[in-house]
Amino acid sequence: MKDLKKFYEQLKEKYAGSLVKVKELEKIEPNAKKYLRELAKKGLIEKVKRNWYWILDEIKDPWDFFEKDKNFKIISCQTAATLWSLGLIGGEAFTVKVLDKSYGKALKEFFKRRSWKILVEVVSKPTSYVKMDGLLVESLDETIIECLQRWAFIDAFATLYVNREKTDLKTLLKKAYWRRVREKNVRVRQVIEYGCYLFNEMAKGKMFDVRKPKIKDRYIKL
Repeated sequence: MKDLKKFYEQLKEKYAGSLVKVKELEKIEPNAKKYLRELAKKGLIEKVKRNWYWILDEIKDPWDFFEKDKNFKIISCQTAATLWSLGLIGGEAFTVKVLDKSYGKALKEFFKRRSWKILVEVVSKPTSYVKMDGLLVESLDETIIECLQRWAFIDAFATLYVNREKTDLKTLLKKAYWRRVREKNVRVRQVIEYGCYLFNEMAKGKMFDVRKPKIKDRYIKL
């Protein structure tokens, strides 16, 4: 009992509010699997999925959880756009990228139990990211490009507009050249140029240094 109590105190001190993997804890405590099972029976921690537990803590919303959770994840696409646009756009669903498939499944289950909507993408290697407000967030360029690939045009251009002073448009266009809008034979670069052209038209000036691109797809132009 003494060892169990000590183990629980260590968990609370280091992992409060985080999902933990049994195998990782077994590296520092051989009896971790047994202790975690006993703590879950007592209601002191929550079993989320096989080999995954959540160390109880007060969390107000998904953002609060993301900050407290210790596992590697990157806030991406429209969720990243919410942060980059300073809250100009936002949504009820969350998108994150993870490297560990097992963690991804545990994350989905954790959100499901709380009726939070989340899209988890398992990737072989992380995309470019930055640290923002204690979170790992997809880089500005990658966020804009991914949103456009997924038809989240409003999110992408809101992000670009808010960050227009610190966006290197030439670099962004270069990165977007070979990327295409899903299910369309249209390059993301063309969509960025077209959106920037429309910004210039509305502003009646040259907000962005672009020419009007040729886009035949009427759904894109809408």
